[in-house]
Amino acid sequence: MEPLDKHHCFGASNRKWSEKYGLFVYLHHKSCHIFGENAVHVNAENNRKLQRYAQRKAMERYGWTIGQFRAVFGRNYLEKEE
Repeated sequence: MEPLDKHHCFGASNRKWSEKYGLFVYLHHKSCHIFGENAVHVNAENNRKLQRYAQRKAMERYGWTIGQFRAVFGRNYLEKEE
């Protein structure tokens, strides 16, 4: 069985905020996280889909507007201003 890795939806300088607000998922180490052709660290579109999903969920859970999300994470990941 392939082990699971904790993937923060918003990494780098936003990793601490991803952790604080619960914006992380557990992905299969090889196929989904790091090495597979569709893995979020290989496939930019899949990574962006995950970030858009996480932003929508954060806005829903915390009652944030796009501006409030942007104030924490520095940018809007949604395709359009909702």
